[in-house]
Amino acid sequence: MQTLNVANGLDNANTAPKKTEAHQRPASSKQGIKRKIVDPYLHCGFAHSHHAEGMLGSEHPQRTEAEIYNDRGIVYSENDEHDRATTIFDKAIELQPDYIDAHYNRGLAYMRKGEVDKALADYSGAIQFKRNYAQAYNNRGIAYQKKGEIIYAVQDYSTAIGLNPELAESYANRGSLYLSRLDIHRAVYDCTKALRLNPDEGVAYGTCGVAWLHYGHWKKAKADFTVATILRVDVSALFHHFYESTHAFAQKTQIQIPADVADMLAPQAELPEFEEGARLKLALKAYDNEELSTGLSARFAGMSREEFIYAMGKYGLSPIRLTAEELRKDIESARKASHQ
Repeated sequence: MQTLNVANGLDNANTAPKKTEAHQRPASSKQGIKRKIVDPYLHCGFAHSHHAEGMLGSEHPQRTEAEIYNDRGIVYSENDEHDRATTIFDKAIELQPDYIDAHYNRGLAYMRKGEVDKALADYSGAIQFKRNYAQAYNNRGIAYQKKGEIIYAVQDYSTAIGLNPELAESYANRGSLYLSRLDIHRAVYDCTKALRLNPDEGVAYGTCGVAWLHYGHWKKAKADFTVATILRVDVSALFHHFYESTHAFAQKTQIQIPADVADMLAPQAELPEFEEGARLKLALKAYDNEELSTGLSARFAGMSREEFIYAMGKYGLSPIRLTAEELRKDIESARKASHQ
């Protein structure tokens, strides 16, 4: 392995994580939150009406009164006014009792309020009106999981996947459930499937990282935790969702987590942000240390795989770890990219 030549690039101030002042952090989930919450349910999206404008006072000549109430309820819930949101959704359903999206959205608002039984009722109602509503099955599965009704949760996640095999979050949610039940093989399979469908499914990276700990695959765990962090997932909070501490993990599994991996699982006041140049240098170092593949390193650096391969050449690195076929494809792709 060649030595990475970055001339102290990892030690100077430019590579330090950017500090984000508290007053700069967005207030609502709609605006975007720096730290993703571990609870998978809060990643579920609302069902907007076909003509949704996303504004409290918006009007559209083709929108029904029920649709207007539905969209207003969404805005209130996205701004954490869940009590007001459920009241607005009530009005939408009163106007149109079979309004599937309003039942679905009220269920999500109830879940965010912590009223799981009411959420279950709403999702069951949405499913009753639309038997192939994959997202409703997914969300109801999370509600069942919160109640500890694991068999029903697995059934709903599996039904959602059967109805929509492209629904990455259902694989991620079922993988999380399997991990909590120490069914590690299935957890890895589901999370890997979720990431193939949606490479931005950050929680799946984190969950898969925890799963790798059970096999002692430290490099794979570090790689997945790194990418999860890049995608703004609080890896420490996610790990502690399953285990009280690294010591508790060791007691339960008889596996001692190495210090460098344990450091990644230590609580952080704020997730790190990196300057563009620092991200590239850290990505190059991670690749050089065989912690990340070229694909994941490129993702860390915020560039395409072809661009990352060119950057490797500037620092004296080679994608030599690739198989001959992988190397051939990468070179061919890089050549094509250079002529675009």
